[in-house]
This record gives sequence, C-alpha cells and structure tokens, in this order.
Amino acid sequence: MKEFLDFLSRGKFRIPICDNCHTKIWPPSNICNNCYSKRIRMSKLDRKGRLIEHSESFIGENKNLGLVEMSGIRIIGVLSEGGLTPGSVVKLKKCGLDKNNSPYYEFSSA
Repeated sequence: MKEFLDFLSRGKFRIPICDNCHTKIWPPSNICNNCYSKRIRMSKLDRKGRLIEHSESFIGENKNLGLVEMSGIRIIGVLSEGGLTPGSVVKLKKCGLDKNNSPYYEFSSA
C-alpha cells in the first residue's frame, strides 16, 4: 500500500482503517479484509504496546527482536534496550524504510 509506505518513509506510523466497518487492516492493504470495502483512511495509533515475546537474531548484525502488540495489531521490530521481558510495556521509538525500502520498527521501554 503506497500511502502506508509514504508515511513510513517520513518516519510516521499510520495504518489503514476501513471507513465502512472500522476494521484495522493489518498487514496494510487497499481493501478491507473484513467487508472488502475500498473506503480506507490512514489513521494514527497509540505508540505504546506490550512485548509478547523476544529473541536474538544472529543474521547480519546481532539484534534483539520483539513481537509487540499495539492497539490490536502485532509487529516485529528491534528492541533498542536489553532487559525487556514478555509483558513489558514498550513504545514505538522509530520507524521507517531501510536502504532496501523494507519497513523497520524500533521499540524501547515506555
């Protein structure tokens, strides 16, 4: 979805929400996966969430990764600090597109 990526390229996190049934569309799409409406608007979410699980990646740079639930959607991102455990409250610190135009998300303690 172009609008989603446009916001991310500016460091802003917005997700599509259906104007017809008010469903959060995640992963982002131009069509609602609930009612199939094309009436979509980009909406801001609370940047706070809860860490569900975490792991360490050994591919490329060593990074701590976490699965975070924010406002009913789940996102995998980098944890910028150690010591976070499942259940920790975190916030989306940074987001954007990397050099390959792939989305990235970075979380820290709230």
